Amino acid sequence: MSLFRKAVRSVNPFSATEVLYDSDPRLGDLFGEGNPAISGKKVSRSRALRMVAVWRCVSLLAGGVSGLPSGVWAETPTGRRVPLDTPAWLAKPLPWQAPVDFWHRVMVSLLMDGNAFIWTQRNDRGRIVALHVLDPKRVTIEERESKSDIRFQIDGEYFDRSWILWIPNFTVDWQLRGLSPIDAARQAIDLGLTVEEFGSRFFHQGTSMAGVIQHPGTPEKDEAEMLRDMFKKKNSGISNSHAIGILTGGASWQNITITPEQAQFLDTRRFQKSEIALLFGVPPHMVDPTVSSSWGSGVEEMNRFFTTFSLQDYITRIEQYVTLFLLPGKQFFKFNVDARLRPNTKERYAAYKTAIETGFMNRDEVRDLEDKEPIPNGLGKTFYRPLNFAPLGVGPYEGGDPNGDGKVDPTKDELGRDPEDPDYGKPAPKEDKTQTNDSQD
Repeated sequence: MSLFRKAVRSVNPFSATEVLYDSDPRLGDLFGEGNPAISGKKVSRSRALRMVAVWRCVSLLAGGVSGLPSGVWAETPTGRRVPLDTPAWLAKPLPWQAPVDFWHRVMVSLLMDGNAFIWTQRNDRGRIVALHVLDPKRVTIEERESKSDIRFQIDGEYFDRSWILWIPNFTVDWQLRGLSPIDAARQAIDLGLTVEEFGSRFFHQGTSMAGVIQHPGTPEKDEAEMLRDMFKKKNSGISNSHAIGILTGGASWQNITITPEQAQFLDTRRFQKSEIALLFGVPPHMVDPTVSSSWGSGVEEMNRFFTTFSLQDYITRIEQYVTLFLLPGKQFFKFNVDARLRPNTKERYAAYKTAIETGFMNRDEVRDLEDKEPIPNGLGKTFYRPLNFAPLGVGPYEGGDPNGDGKVDPTKDELGRDPEDPDYGKPAPKEDKTQTNDSQD
């Protein structure tokens, strides 16, 4: 058995009995550049990124997730969710790397390879101190003999799940590793790269003759070449653009150049952009500006569509895997998706006004959402509600500022009444109309 076959059998990630051969497309980029497409060229991940549409899709998705704020929360016994201080290894996975770079690397691994592998660096007490995103090509997955767990082989060394956080993307039942979009759409990406190369050569060299010189006689070879060279010298190149050419001896020029539209070049390029956008689940109008959007009429609606149908699957996968394998107890990791769906200023302020008036948010909570400091002296912590919703004789909250001077008396309600007064809550005495009538008489 060749060394290649031995290597394939030893790192086979698909099953314990199945052996993959050189021509099996599922090998993908396992050993480097990947299998060649029909054109004969190999579509590796690095070559795929040379296609503008692929780069744009990966950039949009990776940037869309990595730019989201994130944090750790906990669920209390009563079911209430409270925010916690984010662990240092999540707030700053590496001392020399910003969190946005870390999550961007994770997303690029998911988008290009279909798998993200993160080495959890631990101290002597087994606590996580840093997170390192690994090159997926260095990692192979093996199922243990008991079939109850898996292990990872990295450069000949084995690690279990306590050391490696593995996040797969598109999964199928016949293989452990997540499928790579680049491998799955190898032919489509290769076609897009070939079309780009065709366009570059078309404008640089030309894919056909620009024209022919027709001569009524039968010139000798040397005469024909001299006529061609003289015409080319006087009329080709940028400096001779729009120059007037002269042919003698009855010769004439016939233009046979075809346009890119005639060759359907532009239509093919446009179709490839849309197909690559479809592959990555990105709205086509975000990849090709010539395509109009049919979802919503504003930026907010388009962002909501992109977040819901393009980003949410990646967000959910990352949140669940970090929560299940890195956080203890009932703690959970979460991205703040609302940061992408934030409406414009007018709409936000209208929503804040409703929230304050109906009493489910106070002014300090609103100011916190706008990155502003709380109101001094705790005045922003008061909750308001319409008085017609309050029970009769009961103030809507404890304490108040009946004089409007900023001084809160915790023993009085918002109307300045003392709840300890025996007459508190009783209706005011009615006016004695009899005495009023007697005085008029």
